[in-house]
Order: sequence, then C-alpha cells, then structure tokens
Amino acid sequence: MEIIFTNHAKCRIEERKIKFSDIKSVIMNCDSNVKSFDENIVARKIFDDCELEVVYKKNRNKIIVITAYYL
Repeated sequence: MEIIFTNHAKCRIEERKIKFSDIKSVIMNCDSNVKSFDENIVARKIFDDCELEVVYKKNRNKIIVITAYYL
C-alpha cells in the first residue's frame, strides 16, 4: 500500500524531527488505533521512552498521512 504525506504532514514531521520510518512503523504495526472524524484513523505506538501518534486516512489502496506528533 502506498503511503502519501500531505504538505502539512511533511512540514510538521520535519519541524518535530520525526523519522519517516517511525511513521511507517506506526501505520503498519501500531499498538492501538481508533477511528476519528471524517474517517481519519489515529494510530499510536510506543518507541523506547516516547509515544508517537499518527493521523491518517485510507483512500482505496493509498494511505494519506495528515499529521504526526509525539505525546
């Protein structure tokens, strides 16, 4: 499945110094996920001493990452 990053997501990921590989790991192998408004999915995964949350949506055979942040 192809993963696409919105311009907003790219800016926030760079600003927050999040690795793209970590984001892909959250999407593919999250600890938990819940559906949010507008069919968005909020996925979380714990990495060592921090928890990463990724907001994305599925569109046919694509995953569109909206934003990502550490909790």
